[in-house]
Amino acid sequence: MIEFDNTLPTTLDGGANQTAAQTLDVAVIRVDQLRALAGLLSLEEVTEQFADLSILAQVSIFGLFEDALADIRAALTLESTHPTS
Repeated sequence: MIEFDNTLPTTLDGGANQTAAQTLDVAVIRVDQLRALAGLLSLEEVTEQFADLSILAQVSIFGLFEDALADIRAALTLESTHPTS
């Protein structure tokens, strides 16, 4: 079974210690994770195994996409409200 680490490498709290570069790094990392997951799910053998998963397992995998996109949105929103000079 494939396991995914669904934790952020840093938080998106916008605290004083978080730089714009760190915020954007979070977004880039999450985009890379989504791209890897999408690439994996596009393989024929993986697609066949995905179809055999329970509905709950399938929903959980799509939940990874939803969570990652929310993290990306938060990072980009934080960056747009606190742009670097």
